[in-house]
Amino acid sequence: MTNTIVDFLSFTLGVSVIYILAAQGMTLAGRTGVFLVYNEGVMQASASAAFLASYLSSGNLLLGFVAGALAGGLFGLLMSVLSVTLKQNQFVVGLSLLILAEGIGNFMYKAVIGQTITPPTIPTLHGVFIPYISKIPFLGPIVFQQNPMFYLSIAISVFVWFLMYRTSYGLNVRATGENPRVADTQGINVHLTRYTYTFFGSALIGLAGTYIPFFLTGSYTESLVSGRGWISIAVTLLGGWKPLNVMLSGLVFAGFEVFSVYGQLLGLPVSSDFLLMVPFIATLLILIQVYRNAELPQGLGKNYDRESKVD
Repeated sequence: MTNTIVDFLSFTLGVSVIYILAAQGMTLAGRTGVFLVYNEGVMQASASAAFLASYLSSGNLLLGFVAGALAGGLFGLLMSVLSVTLKQNQFVVGLSLLILAEGIGNFMYKAVIGQTITPPTIPTLHGVFIPYISKIPFLGPIVFQQNPMFYLSIAISVFVWFLMYRTSYGLNVRATGENPRVADTQGINVHLTRYTYTFFGSALIGLAGTYIPFFLTGSYTESLVSGRGWISIAVTLLGGWKPLNVMLSGLVFAGFEVFSVYGQLLGLPVSSDFLLMVPFIATLLILIQVYRNAELPQGLGKNYDRESKVD
């Protein structure tokens, strides 16, 4: 029983990387006032780009991560051009880019790989045994034998928190998302700030998508993301757009996903279809409870026009 608990918790930490990276990406852009809703599509396109880059380079995962992050960043730039510069509705643009990204991701894979009976595979990430502390009973196998991306996701979360809440630069970023007009009068370049953080936020979302085939499957399919992009929005809302809370929220949602898998392995007297629904049911219940009292940046989803009298 103890081994089962250790495996469950260890796998939960591994899966949490998907939600932590995607939600931190949303947090970065959201803190400047840009609401990203295209996570599902961007994660799919980035996973495709990363898989192809790795596969064509004989399993080079580092090159794959770079390709996935750049793919996400490119969609961030496109989002910025359409919403920040051209002042188009952020939600409409986001949903349009979601559909575009999913189509591009699947098209790229088919164009390069074609139709195959057995899908090609790439190497997957393995855990790193940290000397000494990885041998600590119970805690060691759970926390200190994870793959490098887990530690990177924690480091990114801490860095984003420090940047946002412990530096004057972070104060400027948050001011852009709270009241862009006031930020503008203080000499802050609102458009440049939104461009920058939408790019890097989308790059993190791209890394989240890249991590799925590199950690879970080792292959690419059209249903690879399977709703995780949508769930990452709930992760961000539950975390209140605060980096450390978002990180903890990612762990919670990862636990729901892993439970849906382990419930089947443990033979619980519940339909397997119902267990697969657990992460989405939890998402709905949490959103219903949290959304009414969610602390959102005041300028979230609102485009800023210096010439307009009303934002």
